[in-house]
Amino acid sequence: MPSHRLTPTEQIILNLLSQGLSNRAIAERQVVSIRTVESHISHALEKTGCRSRLELVLWRLDRSQNEGAEPTVTLPLSPA
Repeated sequence: MPSHRLTPTEQIILNLLSQGLSNRAIAERQVVSIRTVESHISHALEKTGCRSRLELVLWRLDRSQNEGAEPTVTLPLSPA
């Protein structure tokens, strides 16, 4: 059974992932290697039981809404 306890760093990476950032952009923002970002994402996938980055982001959104927290995702506005 998956353990949903993400480390603070995994939570930060997931928040950045939820903003649509690539692994490279996350690595640059966090001043770590791309491999480190990949490792954090892999651990978060394993802990949550998610199978993809998209599923992980959706899991994060669902948890934010269920816990009453404001979602950390900002989606770009589409042109009218």
